[in-house]
Amino acid sequence: MTSSGLCTSLVLLGVCAASACAPRHTFAPLRVDPAVADSVSTSAIAPGARLHRLVNARAPWRAYVLEVDLTCTTVHAMKGGATAVGRTTTSGLLASLPANSGAIATINADFFAFTPPGVPTNLHVERGVLLAGPGGKPLLTVRDGRLQLDSIAASGQLTRGTDSVPIGAWNRPVATRVGIADAQWSVALDTLVRKRAWRLDPLPGNPRRVGESPARLSGRYVVRAWRDADTLVSGDTLLLHQPLRGRAKTLPVQPGDTVRVAMELTWHGQPAAITEAVGGRPIVLADSTITADVDTEGNAGFRNLNPRSAVGIDRAGRRAWFAVIDGRQPGYSMGMTLRQVGTLMQALGATRALNLDGGGSSALAVRESAAAADRVVNRPSDKVERPVGNALAVFSSCRDR
Repeated sequence: MTSSGLCTSLVLLGVCAASACAPRHTFAPLRVDPAVADSVSTSAIAPGARLHRLVNARAPWRAYVLEVDLTCTTVHAMKGGATAVGRTTTSGLLASLPANSGAIATINADFFAFTPPGVPTNLHVERGVLLAGPGGKPLLTVRDGRLQLDSIAASGQLTRGTDSVPIGAWNRPVATRVGIADAQWSVALDTLVRKRAWRLDPLPGNPRRVGESPARLSGRYVVRAWRDADTLVSGDTLLLHQPLRGRAKTLPVQPGDTVRVAMELTWHGQPAAITEAVGGRPIVLADSTITADVDTEGNAGFRNLNPRSAVGIDRAGRRAWFAVIDGRQPGYSMGMTLRQVGTLMQALGATRALNLDGGGSSALAVRESAAAADRVVNRPSDKVERPVGNALAVFSSCRDR
């Protein structure tokens, strides 16, 4: 590493200030209770980032944990394309990032649909652009510039003249809510939703969405009649869907009407400056305590031994851990229960932790230098890497001095 003490200027969220970059980024040795892991080995990945390999020979399980100092690393959501649809391997997403970007790792993130392929089951926001809307489960977000575990909703208003109704869905169409879909969704509306749907063509002067701004949408639109070709939209056109009459409050509209749409993401009813978000489930650690959700989420098969991916954060929001646990490999690594994931995160030092998609999706890819080849550090249970719906990318923004 260099000794210049320079802080690499990245056009990314949370660029590290020179004062934050000045110290040498050293970590105390990781020590965990022998009841958790028999052995721990550690290697440096980048300034402010190190990789731990933990082994429990009795279980057996093997875990790989990227520990990062958030004062000199940033985290982004990643999707393999510009819409909610599509699957890419975790290492493929890392390979797509330029060598000079500061990228050091990617880890698989949310659960996803196989049809349409790769649509995340929860919110996906990438550099201020919303691809998929909230799905009601917990989230890892960058909110107000800080890495958080959150519960986020989509809230808005559809207005015509002096009349308005709430919009409760954004790029997550459901037949019981007024909602909008934009070009980032790219999933055809199902037959029930499209029974009351209209195309909204933008009027001149609408604000344009730009990267790194919080995910918001607002503007004035002209209502057009629905056509079969409008199942998918492009550009700044929107699709409006409303429940069948009698199910919820709706706004009567006719082709030619002018309406205003205003959408934003909210946290506890207040506007939330979300610039990055991916989903997971459940939260396994809250206030340093393993949650009751580890014993109730999903079915018994989901809660029991499986390959796992997870993310944890410390109380101060200065340290994060990205973990994969190999599984379904007798004699090598059988995986972990949700409760064991919470125990591991406690041992690492996290006070909050979220379970991510696991099984054959679990993969952690690292890049140890601009010149080094990317590599997947764990052994995915499918024997080959599974293409996933989205991932988290970690960037190092500082150099040692």
